[in-house]
Amino acid sequence: MPVRLIAAAVGAVIVLGNGLLVLGPVLGLVGAAASLGPVLQIPAGGITIAVIVGFLVAIASVVLAGIARHPWLSWTFVVSAWVASLIASVWPLIATANAAVDRAGDVIPWIVDLIQQVG
Repeated sequence: MPVRLIAAAVGAVIVLGNGLLVLGPVLGLVGAAASLGPVLQIPAGGITIAVIVGFLVAIASVVLAGIARHPWLSWTFVVSAWVASLIASVWPLIATANAAVDRAGDVIPWIVDLIQQVG
């Protein structure tokens, strides 16, 4: 079996593993945060686009690993597929944390105003 096909198979398993073992729990956490409703505005559209584009890049990298002529290039594409799928899997968590920090920035002036009104 050619090295490029082995590399593509390893890349496919890694991308699938990232999708199931990293993206699944992250989307569960984001869904729990989204259940807060109007308190926390989750950028669902941006998260969806980032995940789709990231996994499309990962799949394209796996395909390129399967058709590359040199073994080192195949493994380079496998690593790029892993990195793309990992970034796409973790990005929803980063976007949700950013939304939470942005919301916390809105709460702090309200608390300061409340303290000033009481005092």
